[in-house]
Amino acid sequence: MTSGAGTSSEGGAPGLQESPVAFTAEATVVPLDEHRRVAATTVGLPVSSPRSGQPWRILVVSGDEECFLLVRDLLARAEPPLYRVEWAATGEAALRRLTASHYDVAVVDEVLPDREGAEFVRVAQRRGFRTPVVLVSEDLDQLDPATVIALGVGDAIAKEELEVGRLVRSLRFAVARKAQTDRLDHLAQYDDLTGLANRALLRDRLARALAAARRRRTHVAVMILDLDGFKAVNDTLGHAAGDRLLTVIAERLRGRVRETDTVARLGGDEFALVIEDLARPEHATTVARKLLDAIEPPVRLDGHEARVGASLGVALYPRDGEDPAVLLRLADTAMYAVKAEGGRGCRFHDARLDQRMHRGTILESDLRRALERGEFVLHYQPQVALADAPIGVAAILRWQHPELGLVEVERFRSVAEESGLVEPLSAWLAREATARLRSWRDAGLGEIVLSLPVLSRRQLAWNRYGELVVESLREAGLSRTGIELEIEQRLVSEDVEAGGAGLRGLVERGLRVAIDRFGAGPCDVRPLRDVPIHTLKFDRELVRGVPEDAHRTRFLRALVGFGKASGLRVVVEGVETRAQLALLKAAGCDAVQAVTSCPPLPADACGAWLREAVGRSPGTSI
Repeated sequence: MTSGAGTSSEGGAPGLQESPVAFTAEATVVPLDEHRRVAATTVGLPVSSPRSGQPWRILVVSGDEECFLLVRDLLARAEPPLYRVEWAATGEAALRRLTASHYDVAVVDEVLPDREGAEFVRVAQRRGFRTPVVLVSEDLDQLDPATVIALGVGDAIAKEELEVGRLVRSLRFAVARKAQTDRLDHLAQYDDLTGLANRALLRDRLARALAAARRRRTHVAVMILDLDGFKAVNDTLGHAAGDRLLTVIAERLRGRVRETDTVARLGGDEFALVIEDLARPEHATTVARKLLDAIEPPVRLDGHEARVGASLGVALYPRDGEDPAVLLRLADTAMYAVKAEGGRGCRFHDARLDQRMHRGTILESDLRRALERGEFVLHYQPQVALADAPIGVAAILRWQHPELGLVEVERFRSVAEESGLVEPLSAWLAREATARLRSWRDAGLGEIVLSLPVLSRRQLAWNRYGELVVESLREAGLSRTGIELEIEQRLVSEDVEAGGAGLRGLVERGLRVAIDRFGAGPCDVRPLRDVPIHTLKFDRELVRGVPEDAHRTRFLRALVGFGKASGLRVVVEGVETRAQLALLKAAGCDAVQAVTSCPPLPADACGAWLREAVGRSPGTSI
């Protein structure tokens, strides 16, 4: 394939110039040699270039080399500045060129060697290409106008009508029409004030994100965020200041997520986010914290400092649902739960939360009545021993709510703390646990160590708590080694920061202490150095990916070795496979606590499990 010779046009337009790149008839980029001449020409360009000061790049898609030569020669006679004309002989070659480079306009032959021109345009659009198109045809009467319009073709020309003025007008018209279409599309999909996606685009992006997550087996977080305190700013400083505040918040939100995520404004001071491609659901908590932190700093408006907070609700795919509308509704429900509790916080959706939204929130009066009516219960989860040692059992607090069913402690912990009900709840917990342990001992189930959860650092700061546990053990006729107090790592760190008096008070009274959820966050080893801890309980996060991931496996072995070298009993949560069990047993782990070995059980069911476990070889029950 050859181009025309380099000649000058009448009006002094630049002559045809050889390009540093050559193309075969398939439009593949190859080195320039004696058998291949340039199929790209720089010629006169109309003033309205999409890229100011740069030549328009025109891709001619035609199996007819004469069509390419005609377009090139016509544009050579156009007024300067410049065009750059390139040729692709097939639709597939053109798609490769569009993938590799940007073109300002594509001139597409109605009939191509491998497909019809309209079909090529349709395929290109499906692949995401938005290049303006001018369609050329032997007979315009044969083109279906509805198809041309539906494809968004910028213009159509009969080959016999091709001349300089007509071709240039068609190119300009195609570019202008594309710009107008893009502007209208933007107005239809984006919020005028903030430039964020609007509700319509949010739904589209969410549907695409869920489809991608299904293929990749990843997670998606859907978040609804409503500003707290925005109305006061609007009423005090005026709507113009309120609008500026919204634009600042929009930029902050956009700056805390990835480019692949979506931030949308739903209206007023309500926003929505779609966080894609999360490897694990808990990663959404990190994003949520970043978003809440981003909103907290004050904003200067007309010489005033405006402060707002946010209520954030989160629903997760696939845990909470698979339908876009359902996920948006559940995130909205969770957001209103935060509002009902005073705002400035985050909630993740679950079934109990959804029910609670319809039946009212948990109040201090509900907790007090629950204590009076005996609605709190303990479930028990055995810790499967991997060595010859006493059986461990973890006590788990639940609320048998008359309407909501079993409610986990995380749902009412903060209300109990704020209302001063931690102390009476702790007293009930100690009496109930020690009485149950006594009944198992009396039933001949042998030596059992019962782990009792510490709900709040207020228990550690409460001087009477250690005495209360010791008194409950004395009343039940049990030694102080029968109960082990499980304290979450974050609470242990908080107590150490405050001087460590709470932990020392428990140990000085002869009580066993375990650090729970070790490894769930930043690991603080100071308590292991300064306080004689008895048990280290690893969070399930440390087991994830083991033994498939060699690095994580070495790390877990090292941590188990560290615990054993420190003279601690090591318990691991979240063990789900025999391979993990074998690895931990070989590493010297004392016990595992996992749903696969045994889920949390009511007291009687746990007693039956323990009866079967008597005499069983260590680790054989998982």
